[in-house]
Amino acid sequence: MLASALVIVAACGSSPNRQVARLSTNAAAPSAHENGWLAFASCMRSSGVSSYPDPASNGPPPKESLEQLGVSSSRFEAAQSACRHLLPNGGRPPSRAEEQQVTAEALRFSECVRSHGVPDFPDPGSDGRIPDPATVGVDQGSPKFQAANQACRAYRPPYMPSNAAYNTYARSHGS
Repeated sequence: MLASALVIVAACGSSPNRQVARLSTNAAAPSAHENGWLAFASCMRSSGVSSYPDPASNGPPPKESLEQLGVSSSRFEAAQSACRHLLPNGGRPPSRAEEQQVTAEALRFSECVRSHGVPDFPDPGSDGRIPDPATVGVDQGSPKFQAANQACRAYRPPYMPSNAAYNTYARSHGS
């Protein structure tokens, strides 16, 4: 039951360990990806999940349990079925080619960040995603990282937070 509530987030490969990893703002104008998540959230609310959250930026909304959303699994699943077509890629997992493209972009981002003065920034793991930089001692709030993050924004994967998104998260979580 709860797995179905989290399937929309899992389909886009969001990080289960840190909510901040889902926050990002790469461009001023909303992307097709962002519009999909906003449309999906709106559809979920109009389909009976009135407390379904908007995404914080161009990634999926924060994970919330059915209890937090205040709905039954059957109501959630019905709304999700009605709204799935609005999700990026129709809610389907990415193809192998799409996964390879995301991994290549993540590698470009990692290389760029390192070339801008953050030598310990990690490469993508075997899953194609960059692990949480804090796990290797990278302070995402440091001026050096923030300058590199800004300089490399063209390559930043959607699950990596922009400086503004990270700072907002850090302030709201007492980091």
